[in-house]
Amino acid sequence: VTVRDAAYPAALKTIFDPPAVLFVRGTLPDQNRAHLAVVGSRQPTAYGTRVTEEFVAPIATSGVVIVSGLAYGVDAIAHRATVEAGGTTIAVLGGGLDEENLYPSQHRALASQIVAHGGAVISEFPVGTHVTKQNFPFRNRVIAGLSHGTLVIEAKATSGSLITARAAMEAGRDVFCVPGSIYSELSEGPNNLIKTGAIPVTTPADVLSRLGLEVRETKPDYVPGSAEEKTIYNSLSREAMHADEITAKTGLAPSVVTSTLTLMEMKGSTRHLGGLYYVRG
Repeated sequence: VTVRDAAYPAALKTIFDPPAVLFVRGTLPDQNRAHLAVVGSRQPTAYGTRVTEEFVAPIATSGVVIVSGLAYGVDAIAHRATVEAGGTTIAVLGGGLDEENLYPSQHRALASQIVAHGGAVISEFPVGTHVTKQNFPFRNRVIAGLSHGTLVIEAKATSGSLITARAAMEAGRDVFCVPGSIYSELSEGPNNLIKTGAIPVTTPADVLSRLGLEVRETKPDYVPGSAEEKTIYNSLSREAMHADEITAKTGLAPSVVTSTLTLMEMKGSTRHLGGLYYVRG
């Protein structure tokens, strides 16, 4: 797709020095749909992982196209959450689209899933181009340029995600940041961006309202299947809780708590964060 083609993304045309050509695998989504870039750490904490999933799913089901870079961490989590929610996502690469150069190679299957679910994998680099560190700033400007806003979730002060955020600001687009702990190195990027004018957001609705949209309800209210489920569900909150704490709080036998939590996780009413920590689904 060349910059002169009608199919070339209109939003990308307006940035400084847009790519003359885009190589596309899959289908570019309708340009009239809102696009949101989601970027962040390649090694997010459990908090960052959870925030990415809980923001992206409702935003994607509200019709927003999620744009990211197919990298490890927040990128991959955002793409997967979109696909699982039945949404549309675009992955922007820093090398060629051929199997040999698709980076990271571990995400070839994810790239195929993105295409199979109506999204696209794109690059300004021709087939056969090897990925180099110098390519990523170019990729990041495309991620920002395609999008009406950029959401930053966990990033160090020197993260490449901040290149995407700066490109978005230079293009006059909104930059959204999820605030984090002042003691976390991975919160330095978002917290510093907020100081310089980025928009702090704490719910998906905060982002959607700036995009002129509302959250679509996708889950029916949870109905406990037993007295034990109800007791455990009522003891949980949005803060992570260890299984031992749940046992102490509910007064149920440890074996009952463990088996019931497994059943509830299958129903989607709880989420296992690892290390026997749980939250409401």
